Amino acid sequence: MHKGLPLWSALLLMMLTGRAAAADALEALFAQDRRLASVAGQLLEANAPICPAQMPLTGMILHSRDQYAGDWADPLFTQGAVAIAQILPGSAAAMAGLQPRDGLVAVAGQTPVATGATLREAALALLTSQWRPGDDLHLQIRREDTLREVVLHPARGCRAVVEIGTGNGLSARTDGQVIQIPQELSTAASDADLAAIVAHELGHVILQHRLRLEAAGVDKGLLGEFGRNRRLLRQAEEEADRLSVHLLANAGYDPASAPAFWRSALGRRVGGGLLRNRAYPSPERRAELLDDEIAGHLEIGAAFHGAEHLVPLRDQPITGDD
Repeated sequence: MHKGLPLWSALLLMMLTGRAAAADALEALFAQDRRLASVAGQLLEANAPICPAQMPLTGMILHSRDQYAGDWADPLFTQGAVAIAQILPGSAAAMAGLQPRDGLVAVAGQTPVATGATLREAALALLTSQWRPGDDLHLQIRREDTLREVVLHPARGCRAVVEIGTGNGLSARTDGQVIQIPQELSTAASDADLAAIVAHELGHVILQHRLRLEAAGVDKGLLGEFGRNRRLLRQAEEEADRLSVHLLANAGYDPASAPAFWRSALGRRVGGGLLRNRAYPSPERRAELLDDEIAGHLEIGAAFHGAEHLVPLRDQPITGDD
């Protein structure tokens, strides 16, 4: 479902340093996973009405045995090849009594089967495909070698898998289905920063920039900094920036955290400095654009910010026009 290494694949390298160090590394990743899932969950649920597709927000953070190499991971999967890594407090999964290390055997009677991807991704796809907004979600769980039938009552959220990405760098990204936040960036960011970052990437998902840029024939490689490609990529970035403040407000975050992030030391680092891709606005340009969006289009005290001047753009060709 996404490019780059899955989160857990990177742990193979960490295992070489010994089990104690591996346990610390795993807990550090778990901590960032929990934090990101909590921040993203608020954004996904609050903005579901303007998302082009929805998914159930279960509160389960899943992983699968095929994401790991070596027998050190076996104790994590005594109840099945797909297991619950963590449960978010107050979530549908927590209310149903699910626990870390429970094995996920089936979703609505169907067993996850990996077809070119990990079992985790197959399980996430099942959770979405076997659910409709307002429906209960029926799971089969194995705990202590006993099968249990569990019913979840999940809230609906925007269809986007948000996860900690591995590898170096500070660049968050989305392919239209998965939003990856590098662990280095998540660790350095405050909760307000993290919300602003996720809101921007969610803006890309809602405005369907991946599809619109592909339809326009945009090259995101070396030629992305020049000519028409540059104009179209910049339009997408600025649309996502502008929508992000509405998404933040809907989720109860301060929309001013978005321009504040780009004016911070971390925001300037993320912006790339002198080496930044010129298809992307400078941090100061982003901050000014966000200030203007808040002042001109964000209705203070509104129950919901539908961003009616932005959301319909997802059905229009991306042209690069001002």
